Amino acid sequence: METSVVLTVTPHEAAARLGIGRGTVYRLLKAGLLPAVKVGRRPHYRIPVRAIEEALAEPERLSIGGEEAKQ
Repeated sequence: METSVVLTVTPHEAAARLGIGRGTVYRLLKAGLLPAVKVGRRPHYRIPVRAIEEALAEPERLSIGGEEAKQ
């Protein structure tokens, strides 16, 4: 039996894993605080699971304008 490993997630899935809103995830992407890959002509973002794990380990790095993203 083959097991699949998830390497990237959508902003919606990232928000759920981080415990923040989807809009906050997009603000983090725009600010460059959360890395992502744009896929396709219309920007569909995919966020590396590793980046989410690192953000959970160091939540202070997800601060926008002095305000921590995690609410």
